Amino acid sequence: MAFSFTGILAVLLEFIRPWLGLIVVILVAEVIVLALLVWRNRHRGPIVWRRGFPPACLVGFLAGLAAVLVGPWLTTATFSDLSGLLDYASLIGGAVAAGLVAAALSWPPAVLLRNLGSA
Repeated sequence: MAFSFTGILAVLLEFIRPWLGLIVVILVAEVIVLALLVWRNRHRGPIVWRRGFPPACLVGFLAGLAAVLVGPWLTTATFSDLSGLLDYASLIGGAVAAGLVAAALSWPPAVLLRNLGSA
């Protein structure tokens, strides 16, 4: 079961379980911000989504960088414990995934904040 799909999901669930409340709060806030964005711009025409792309990319990059630095600490390892290609690939893959998730979650608030000044 260690390398099966259900084994991976079981380990992921045990890792996420302490953070589940925070994840739910963040997702609810994200839905509220997205609804506010759509409601606020209902009479202005189409929403200019590309305005929020540069700040979202910056947030994603910073989150990915933080994930590279914090990743080994989450597993009680150090950077000196990274020895092979698999270790580095998993650390970089996790950091890229964290950066993409952070960018996706910060895009609607960035669009909302960038559209506040436009008519």
